[in-house]
Amino acid sequence: MPEPNQQDATKAASTMKTVLLVDDDPETIEAWTLCMQSEECKVLSAFDGNSALALLGENLVDIVISDWKMPGLGGALLCQTMKTNSATAHIPFLMISGHPHPPAFVHYDGYLQKPVEVEALLSAVDRLCAAKRRRPY
Repeated sequence: MPEPNQQDATKAASTMKTVLLVDDDPETIEAWTLCMQSEECKVLSAFDGNSALALLGENLVDIVISDWKMPGLGGALLCQTMKTNSATAHIPFLMISGHPHPPAFVHYDGYLQKPVEVEALLSAVDRLCAAKRRRPY
């Protein structure tokens, strides 16, 4: 039987969320990373949708948090691509943008308008990840 500290470490590793952050602004990625790491999340980051898709192909991710407008493959097309792929359709997608109205043609799981308060971001991540755990696969 594992030592209590080993059990705690195993439990923490199994409950730790892996978050993929996608934004073309390095300062935003840095701020979101610090926010997620303060909640003991494992953080992956990408500066565009194509890089995010590559990371999704190589990693198990609990949630994607993405800016809407980015050069190349933006958040809307990233979300559409994920939601039409059976390997990634179940991953919650939190869209974040400075635009006051979210894109109506995209089936994202949550939307926050920039600037985002830390508590609002953390609450949305917890809510969307909890909803994902309740869904039957």
